[in-house]
Amino acid sequence: MSASPRGSVRPMLNLRQLEILRAVVQYRTTVGAAERLGMSQPSVSNTIRHIETVLGFPLFERVSNRLVPTEEALILLEEAEPLFLLRDAVNQRAADLRRGRIGRIRIASTAELSEAVLPRVIADYAGQYPKVQISLETRPLDSVLQVVENGLADVAFVIAAYERQALDYEALAELRAVCLCPADDPLARLEVVTPRDLIGRQMVGPQVSNRIGLMIADSFRASGHVYSPAVETRFMNAAARIVREGCGVTLIDELSAQTVLRPGLVVRAYAPALSFELSAATSRTKTTSRQTRRLITAFADRVQAQIAEVRAEAERDAS
Repeated sequence: MSASPRGSVRPMLNLRQLEILRAVVQYRTTVGAAERLGMSQPSVSNTIRHIETVLGFPLFERVSNRLVPTEEALILLEEAEPLFLLRDAVNQRAADLRRGRIGRIRIASTAELSEAVLPRVIADYAGQYPKVQISLETRPLDSVLQVVENGLADVAFVIAAYERQALDYEALAELRAVCLCPADDPLARLEVVTPRDLIGRQMVGPQVSNRIGLMIADSFRASGHVYSPAVETRFMNAAARIVREGCGVTLIDELSAQTVLRPGLVVRAYAPALSFELSAATSRTKTTSRQTRRLITAFADRVQAQIAEVRAEAERDAS
């Protein structure tokens, strides 16, 4: 066997090996991974052993006949995720070409907008342009912005984004923070809810480690109070659903509150005034397609219509 040229670096892992590793992490057994991948169980086991030998550290611990991934395995897969996304994008593009589809729009979004606005926007757009392939990825904010930067999505719809050098932002709306609570809660008798009113209450809300949680915490701090939700969530729509199930009260954006409203729940204004910018993020280095631009316009129109409905309803309720 000839030696590798001096200075060359032999790849440690290939995409297929990473795919096998991901399947074992997902199913926690080599049998489940083998069934998912259409392989034999011994082949999966041998591949995992080979990867561990090449890397020089274990990837799993066996606990009650289940394979529990080590922290190293999870870190490795997190780094590999863009490779899987790129592969899927290439495969999807090939399928689009084979089917003769005209155009494609790849959307990324945080969960709040994927639930409150995008279903209606996508349904209307698909009905109007049936030959355009549309895909939607729902992710945390950092990941949503990253997939646009990496060229794996054409546009991202986000709330309270932060500056990134490779992205252009188009402001579409300002979403007010509101308090969502049960109709029989003492807060429901107030016209405006303040941080002081929420002290000692069982709060459900965005975790302080994310951007929206920090903004809420800052508004509490400015009033001389500490924001400390009893139940933390990554997304505001999750907080809204927990309150709908009868647990506590929450501070969220007005669109997320609208998605869960039903008899027995009310929305109240929050002071000090706090709003979250809703924007569309596109690549600064890539021209936005006509189809993507058309969808951004449709999204903006839908958001403005929903905000008008929400605020009109709030005014009627207050009167």
